[in-house]
Amino acid sequence: MGRILYRYLILEQLVPAFICFSGLLLILLAGRMMQLTTYLFSGSVTWLDLVRVIGLALPKMALYALPMATLIGILLGFLRLTADNELVAIRSAGVAFRQLWPAVATVVLLTTALSFYTSLSLVPTSTRQLKETLRTLSHAVVPALLKEGRFIDIVPDMVFFFDRVDPKTREIQGVFIHDTRNPQTRATIVAQSARLLDAKAHNALVFRIENGTISRVGNDLKASQTIRFGSYDLVLSLDELLNPGSAGKQDKGAMTMAQLRRAMQSSRGTPYTLEYHKRLALPFACLFLGFVAAPLGALFQSGHRMSGITLGIAIFLAYYVVLSAGKALGEEGILWPALGIWLPNLASASLAFYLWKKAQDETPFAVVSWWNKLQPVCARWLKTCSLPKKKSESPDHSAGK
Repeated sequence: MGRILYRYLILEQLVPAFICFSGLLLILLAGRMMQLTTYLFSGSVTWLDLVRVIGLALPKMALYALPMATLIGILLGFLRLTADNELVAIRSAGVAFRQLWPAVATVVLLTTALSFYTSLSLVPTSTRQLKETLRTLSHAVVPALLKEGRFIDIVPDMVFFFDRVDPKTREIQGVFIHDTRNPQTRATIVAQSARLLDAKAHNALVFRIENGTISRVGNDLKASQTIRFGSYDLVLSLDELLNPGSAGKQDKGAMTMAQLRRAMQSSRGTPYTLEYHKRLALPFACLFLGFVAAPLGALFQSGHRMSGITLGIAIFLAYYVVLSAGKALGEEGILWPALGIWLPNLASASLAFYLWKKAQDETPFAVVSWWNKLQPVCARWLKTCSLPKKKSESPDHSAGK
């Protein structure tokens, strides 16, 4: 394969891969920002703080976006070559399909190397810095909490209602708090007054509530308890507010590979084993899914570009379904944790080898043939379902004719 063809094929793959990667990052970023809207868009947070949070959140999202971008980018490149009969022209010039592997390998190795750097270096560093940044900005939740005359549900599993609030002194009159953080019981606090205090040493907010009652009811509604108190401190961990369920736990995402290896030796090392192998397996997903995409795009006939894209997305979704299932089986001890994480990569590698052989021999791939036959059937069915039914003529109108 000549240099001109080599550069041309690389460009055909890199452009759609970059566009797909950028689009996926925007989608994932929008979802993450929705979770932090209340805190990040309060009056005490500047645009520079927002840009910093976005920048620190990007590496972890990129780790999941790169495999799909690699798959779809290479798939789109080869689908276009097939649709425009350029692959036929290349083969007519004496270039076999297996001779195109250097151009595919260049793109795949580039995204795999970028994914490895993101997984091993950027993710733990950015996760630690993001946690510290959010902890610094976490006091932005205070203005959102101190609202009077409205129900406030920005704190997970809690609802607040205050009659009167003094924002300067943080003194509150007429307190109602519904707490469902404990899955076994529901607690309701009603009190005359309260005051919001900072416990910066413990990274928490403290409601010092006075002259009230606490009513607790079990989920089965068989047991209840009512307690009167003169003073009661309700502590809200800011770590729990920003990342529910993480308070008091070491964040595996912020640990380096060396720290994960040491944690794997403990009696409860399964979660750390899963995280360790996931850091290695996700970059390899770029490698295997990329090599799946090239022959898959070549096996689709001209005019079936959307079918190829749909099948590529289905393969990507199947990869993450198997990954999630393997992780769950590893957590339950049914599978060895490493095997559960690497299972989708082993399946992708086998599929890539099979597809490359099919593309080289120019023999039809059964799934592609079935997919191509199914598409017109589905199109006709959808067209039939969408056609409006003709109104039947009335007897009088027919008689008049």
